[in-house]
Amino acid sequence: MMKLPLFLLLISLVTQTSLSEVTISVTPTILQKSGDIVTISWSNVDSPSKLDWLGLYSPPDSPHDHFIGYKFLSSSPSWKSGSGSISLPITNLRSNYSFRIFHWTESEINPKLHDHDHNPLPGTAHLLAESDVVVFEPGHGPEQIHLAYTDVEDEMRVMFVVGDGEERSVKWGERDGEWSRVSVARVVRYEREDMCDAPANGSIGWRDPGWIHDGVMKDLKKGVRYYYQVGSDSKGWSTTQSFVSRNGDSDETIAFLFGDMGTSTPYATFIRTQDESIATMKWILRDIEAIGDKHAFISHIGDISYARGYSWLWDHFFTQVEPVASKVPYHVCIGNHEYDWPLQPWKPDWAYAVYGTDGGGECGVPYSLKFNMPGNSSESTGTRAPATRNLYYSFDTGGCTFCVHIN
Repeated sequence: MMKLPLFLLLISLVTQTSLSEVTISVTPTILQKSGDIVTISWSNVDSPSKLDWLGLYSPPDSPHDHFIGYKFLSSSPSWKSGSGSISLPITNLRSNYSFRIFHWTESEINPKLHDHDHNPLPGTAHLLAESDVVVFEPGHGPEQIHLAYTDVEDEMRVMFVVGDGEERSVKWGERDGEWSRVSVARVVRYEREDMCDAPANGSIGWRDPGWIHDGVMKDLKKGVRYYYQVGSDSKGWSTTQSFVSRNGDSDETIAFLFGDMGTSTPYATFIRTQDESIATMKWILRDIEAIGDKHAFISHIGDISYARGYSWLWDHFFTQVEPVASKVPYHVCIGNHEYDWPLQPWKPDWAYAVYGTDGGGECGVPYSLKFNMPGNSSESTGTRAPATRNLYYSFDTGGCTFCVHIN
């Protein structure tokens, strides 16, 4: 049997002792849906630094530098004591989570490793502790529910995401719980190989996007509130949602028009996120609830999630807009932060000199599959990736015709 030199044995023992001294716990460890809050607590951090940090990892076995986000322990009021806690809402990425604590000091900052705003990314040399795994309990139905008009006035499209490709449906009716109709949803997905460059196809930016389901509710009466659920008996149904159908006879049109919203995360990550988006959704939801049984729609023109190749930000975006997008059609048009990359086959005349890497290597793929707008506009990618869709379209609602297109 080979014997280790004494000094190596001592180093090993010291390392193991320092790891075991720091404790980390997370509660609860079983979640039901996106937005459920976990609390991560720690203690016995020796000589705490203001740069010590907590990393979020999904999948749990991701390399140390492949975190989806981080929080400095100093955000806890008691961090200087070596103990503290942080509470965070967690988004369902169809994969488990774990949390890790690292020690990091100013002398270890690497100026070559920085985020979108040139802030240094945290160092991973000194792992102090790792939590138990946090899981999302199955059976609670699909998430990321959002509506859209089709080309037919008496229809409403509903899209949602789940973790497998098994059959799902939408059921609907004029009374909650009385489902007069049911329709099987079409299912699509995209792969890492469909992305055109990093970070979207890299080991840091890519996360499995799940299966995107697309169902259509048909034969709707004009201006009537309908209730619906999506899912299946075997895998669970969503909570009941409702919407007011289109009414071409109405002389009133209510629309919420904006662009460049993005999403917000409760942690720092590789690129800047948009905290202002929280207020945007808050006030739109307030107004939708105030108008009652009048039909309305959203038109979000360009720069949708600002994911820019970090795929979990799409999950954050759809979780954030679901309270609105599950009640009224959420229409979109493509922007540079969904599409731009130097090798893209389609370029408007004005963009030849300025085309950059704004899309983060996504090249329009997530945008094209996660939404399905009226019409059939598309542009071939020239690769194995699906065609870029939702480029331009029109629809009638109330007394107006809306034309949506990129300029």
